[in-house]
Amino acid sequence: MLGKARIITPGAPPVTSKRIAASKVPSEIDKLETAVEDTVRELRAMRDAAGKKIGGPVAKIFDAQLLIAQDQEFLRQVKEEIASGRREAAYVYDTMVKRTTEPLNRSPEQYMRQMVIDVQAVAQRILSNLNGYVKDSKERFPAGTILVGRSFSPNDILAYRQKRAQGFVVAEGGNSSHMALIARSFLMPIVMVKSVDLDAIVEGERLVLDGSAGEVLINPTDKDWASYQKKRRREGSAIITRIKRLPHIPPRTRDEIPVGIGANLTLPGTVEDILAEMNIPVGLYRSEFLYLKHNDFPDEETQFEHYAQIAERFSHTTVAIRTFDIGYDKVIDTAGWPAEGNPALGWRGIRATLDMPEIFRSQVRAILRASYLHNLKVILPMVAELSEIERAKKILAQEKFSLRKKGIAFDENIAMGIMVEIPAAAMTADQMAQKVDFMSIGTNDLTQYTLAADRMNNKVAALYNALHPAVLRLVKMTVDAGHRHLKPVSICGELAGDILALPLFIAMRVDQLSISPNRIFDVCRAVSKIDSDLTRPLLESVLSSGSLQSVISKLERYRKAMEKR
Repeated sequence: MLGKARIITPGAPPVTSKRIAASKVPSEIDKLETAVEDTVRELRAMRDAAGKKIGGPVAKIFDAQLLIAQDQEFLRQVKEEIASGRREAAYVYDTMVKRTTEPLNRSPEQYMRQMVIDVQAVAQRILSNLNGYVKDSKERFPAGTILVGRSFSPNDILAYRQKRAQGFVVAEGGNSSHMALIARSFLMPIVMVKSVDLDAIVEGERLVLDGSAGEVLINPTDKDWASYQKKRRREGSAIITRIKRLPHIPPRTRDEIPVGIGANLTLPGTVEDILAEMNIPVGLYRSEFLYLKHNDFPDEETQFEHYAQIAERFSHTTVAIRTFDIGYDKVIDTAGWPAEGNPALGWRGIRATLDMPEIFRSQVRAILRASYLHNLKVILPMVAELSEIERAKKILAQEKFSLRKKGIAFDENIAMGIMVEIPAAAMTADQMAQKVDFMSIGTNDLTQYTLAADRMNNKVAALYNALHPAVLRLVKMTVDAGHRHLKPVSICGELAGDILALPLFIAMRVDQLSISPNRIFDVCRAVSKIDSDLTRPLLESVLSSGSLQSVISKLERYRKAMEKR
C-alpha cells in the first residue's frame, strides 16, 4: 500500500526559558510534583492495562520508566534548580534531562542507549503534563496514513483502525505477536524494521509498504511513486481480486486430493464479503476482540447480535467461534484480575472463563441463540485436561435446556471443539478426541510452549520457529489421534499459511488449514502444484530430523524440486 508517515511517539510542546519571580517558585514546584504524580498514574495504568498486552518484556519497560519518573534524587535537584535559577519547572526539568542523557547517548553500550530512550519517554510525558498538553482522541487520520512507532498494543490497532490508519511500520514485536495478528486480520499491512530504519522515517514522508514481503520503501522518487500508484490502481483490492480468481475452493492437489481451506477472522472487515461469496469457512473467529473493542466483557445481547450477523453472512458455510481467550496480558481493567509474572502460563483462556461462570454462560447462550442457521461451532481455548472439557460441556447442556424451555430456537447438535495449543493437550489428544467434535491446532502458542520461547520476545526470536521437529511431531500426533476417532483436525496458527510447511500438512491429511485471508490465494495456488503421494516420504524424513536447520533444509530442497516440475 501507499501512504504518508505519521510518527506516533510521546510528545510535548516546546519549553521556554522564562524567568519567574521568587514568589512563583513554590507554585512551579507544586506543578512539577503534580505532573510527576499524573505521569506515575498514567504509567501504572499503561503497565497494568496496556503494557502487558504484548508480554512481560513490555511490562518491565514500564516498570523501568516508573523508577525513572519517581527518581527522588533527580527531582530534588530539579526543585533546587527551579529555586536557585528562578526558571519555570518545564524548562529546568527539560534542561536537566538533556544534561543527564547526553553522555549516555554517546555510550557504545546498547543498554545505556536504551536507558536514554526510557528517560526521554518519561520526560516527554512529564513535560506534557506540566504544559497541559492533551492529544485529541477523536482525531481521524487523513486518507493513506501509515503509522510509524516502536510498537502498538492490541487496543492501539483497534483504535487506530477506527481512526482510519492504513498500515503500520514498527521496530518491536514479531510476526506472531498479537499486534501483528490483529493488523493482518484487518488486512492492514504491518512491517517490522530495525530501529535505525524506523528513526530514519520523517513525519509526512511518503512510504510504500509490502506487507507480504515485509518491506518498506522510504521516500520513493516521484517516478517510483507514480509507478506504484499505477500498479495499485491496476491491481485494485489485491486480496479480493486474487481470491475471486481461484478456480477451486477447496483447492486440489495435482492428484486431485482436496485440501480444506478456512479463514481466521477477528472483527467485520471488507474481506468478509468475498469469503462468504466463495463459501470459505471461518476456521477461527477470535471473539475476545469484542472485549477489546468494548473495554469490557460484552453483554449477551451485544454478543448475540454480533454472532448472528456473522452466521447470516456465512450462511452457506461454517463459522467456528473461539470462546474468550482472555488473560492478564489482554485485560483492559486489571482490577480484580490477579497480577501474573508470566500471563502466558497463567489464568487465561478456558481456565479463566470457567472460573467466571456467568461470563462463560452469557457467551454460550449468545452463541447458541445465534446458531439457528446450524452453521456455528464452538472452540474452547487453552485446554489442558479432560475435566475442562467436561465442565464446559455441562454448561453447554444446561444452557441448551434453558433455551429449550423458553422455546428459543438453536442448533441442538452444535459442534464443540478444542484448541490444541499446549503440549499436554497434544500428548493426550487420543483421550481429548473422544470428548469433542473436532480439534484445532494453534501452532503459535504450541510452539512457544514446546520450545519455551516467548513469541513476543525479540531476544529469543531465533528459537521461536514452528518448523522445529518437536512442534511438527506434536502436530502429527494430534492429527493422527483425531483421525483415529473420526474427528476432523484443523490448523489455525501462522504455520497453516506457511508454503514451506504445506506439503507436510497434505501428507498428514489435515482436514482444514485456517489462515489469514491475505494468504489464501498463495496457499491455494501452491496446493495445486503438489502431488500428495510425493509428500509422504518428505514427512517421514522431516519427522526423523533432529534439528530445525535440518527440517528447513529438507523443505527447501523439496520446494525447489517442485518449482522445477
